[in-house]
Amino acid sequence: MRSRSLRICFCILGFVVTLMSGRALTQTAMPIPPGHIAANRATQNAENVEAPAAGVHNVTAAQVLHQADELATLAQQVRLDAEQAMQGLLDKDFKDKLKRIEKLSKSLREELTP
Repeated sequence: MRSRSLRICFCILGFVVTLMSGRALTQTAMPIPPGHIAANRATQNAENVEAPAAGVHNVTAAQVLHQADELATLAQQVRLDAEQAMQGLLDKDFKDKLKRIEKLSKSLREELTP
């Protein structure tokens, strides 16, 4: 008799916990950010939302080739400097060459990709 009443209590407790967790999940739902709401409204209203204008690069082919040549030369120099660094001789301009390589590669990437 006692075990039967315990089973009933556990069943009721499980039922209550299930109901409470379901209610808690519906109350703690993530709110929709305002940007998503505006985008959904724009789509529903069939508004034409313009994409941001791409930056126009006025670079000639000669400039691109010059930058690419400089990048290749610097890469070769850095390779030689790295080999010397393994022997304990670090060139004082090593860090500057690496920074210049970063700038040139970023510049070329921006100019050559849409």
